[in-house]
Amino acid sequence: MKVLLKRFGLLFVVAGVVILAYSEFTKLESNKLLIWSGGLIVVGLLVYIIVNNIIEN
Repeated sequence: MKVLLKRFGLLFVVAGVVILAYSEFTKLESNKLLIWSGGLIVVGLLVYIIVNNIIEN
């Protein structure tokens, strides 16, 4: 269970990268997907750092 929790933030990062790639390859002109993907990447990194610090201590 600890291994899954340690990798939980990476799921958000991967989801953000997938959305970013989708918006790039389909040549969408909307900034909504860019905001969502950037938000997911930032939140994923923060969750990854915070959860790993909590689990280590």
